[in-house]
Amino acid sequence: MLTYSLILYVVTLGLTLLLKVSLLNDKFMVFAHPSFWKQWLAATAGDFMNTWLLLSLVLLVATGFKRSGTAVAVGIVGYFLLSLVNVPMIALIKKYAWLKWNPINTFNYASQLRVASLSHVTKLSNMQFFWGNLVYIGLFLALGWLLFRRREV
Repeated sequence: MLTYSLILYVVTLGLTLLLKVSLLNDKFMVFAHPSFWKQWLAATAGDFMNTWLLLSLVLLVATGFKRSGTAVAVGIVGYFLLSLVNVPMIALIKKYAWLKWNPINTFNYASQLRVASLSHVTKLSNMQFFWGNLVYIGLFLALGWLLFRRREV
């Protein structure tokens, strides 16, 4: 799964550049701005981390339910509820500092890489987000694997 997602992201980046060069030529001078490249690659890396956080969470949810229909329904509803829960969670982080480490907040990593001022809202640095994402990805994958091993197939 890791290899597939890496290939997917690399091909997407390549196609984006190819389409930019072939269709837009010199209308946008992105090749002359090194800051653009840094921001673009950082945002892509953040999206990649968020993708893996979501994939590991999906695996955990899917192995937690006996019926696949239930897992799909919970996954779809949960995905849309994440965006709704994010706003009140930010308000709660201001009041309770320990909430900054919850998994919902770690989904803000890619957004914070794009807009650095979000660190005042999320209360985490980019490096803390990176390591927090890795820990949650590892934890969710490990729990999903344990649940899968105990599941009767």
